[in-house]
Amino acid sequence: MERASLELLTKTPYIQVLTYPRISLREARGRIRQLRGLGVEELVFEGPSKVGRLGILGLGTVGIVVKARSGEGLFALKIRRTDANRPSMDEETKLTRLVNRVGVGPEVYASSRDLMLMKLLEPMELSEWLRGLKGEGTRAAAREVVHSLLNQCRTLDIMGVDHGQLSNLRKHAVVAEGKPWIIDFESASRVRRAKNVTTAAQYLFIGGALSPALRRVLGVRDTAGLKRLLAEYKRDLSDYRYSKILEALKLAGGSG
Repeated sequence: MERASLELLTKTPYIQVLTYPRISLREARGRIRQLRGLGVEELVFEGPSKVGRLGILGLGTVGIVVKARSGEGLFALKIRRTDANRPSMDEETKLTRLVNRVGVGPEVYASSRDLMLMKLLEPMELSEWLRGLKGEGTRAAAREVVHSLLNQCRTLDIMGVDHGQLSNLRKHAVVAEGKPWIIDFESASRVRRAKNVTTAAQYLFIGGALSPALRRVLGVRDTAGLKRLLAEYKRDLSDYRYSKILEALKLAGGSG
């Protein structure tokens, strides 16, 4: 782990993270002003990914995520890449705040043109979480997390917000604090037709790396029938069709 105060962020190697991937002193100074405005006191370089020697929480096509410390504690800070295909974080912030209102996604605490300060999670990937389930309560624990995850997807469908990247849940859904979280709304849209339930269920039970293990744990065998139900749900997004999917996945009696 390595820490850097705001005064150090114009120096190498820290500027490489602050203005990734195109180093710019002018951009760094502007972002330091934004950090001060958000109350951030230092960045904490720790995480599973790397930029040079510095640990980070994640790297996407729009932003880079690092730990940040303010007087109120540690947070996740998303920094807009200097080569991002958008001029600001405004749209992502707006959509993330919108889904926060219905209990989806890590809470956004503050934001600026290039930055978004969010709740810090200590996440596990879904595959890692599933491998860690042992003993008598395995099926019940799996049912609870998967049901909650699909219910969050259903909520997004009802709102008309399409996440856009749930075909790869490995990067966009995690387990933290004993529950699932949908993360990273940088590609979300209210213009596209929402298809969160169908894409997430296809990953979980049909085409994803963990789908054979998850089907085995939950006792789901009829994938052809599930595909048919998902296609029917996709046409009308109705409560009835969603309930039939939950029944097929043996989740209808579980908590959500």
